[in-house]
Amino acid sequence: MTIDDGRQSVTTRRNIVVIAIVALIVTAFAVYAGITYPRTVISIPVSLALGADSKTSALDQTFLSDKVQVQVAIENGAALWQARILKGGDVLWEHAAAQGEQQSYDSGWIQLPSGNYNFTFGTIGIGSLEAQVTVASKGGFW
Repeated sequence: MTIDDGRQSVTTRRNIVVIAIVALIVTAFAVYAGITYPRTVISIPVSLALGADSKTSALDQTFLSDKVQVQVAIENGAALWQARILKGGDVLWEHAAAQGEQQSYDSGWIQLPSGNYNFTFGTIGIGSLEAQVTVASKGGFW
């Protein structure tokens, strides 16, 4: 017959609590990393005919994301193009280029708080253009 004075059960409970707290912290970190990891939020193939034309897409920035990046890959055509991020009627970011000057464009990460925006890509002159336009979003420490 053994006498248990309760020390072993207290130690066991303490170990279980420590393991549960560590597991909760690791899980919370993994969920946060998964939600804020860079991801594509807009991917549109653009085929704009002769003359000024544009395509608009909704850009919804989630509450844990605070940066976006615009990438444009020109496939063919000869036109001036412009990309914009708008909130209502206000232009928050824009870039314009001639197809001959830039075959591809990468905006870098643009600070953009969570909210609903519009992304517009279009030609701003005579000419036609085929391109792939991608907008990525991220947050946190990435």
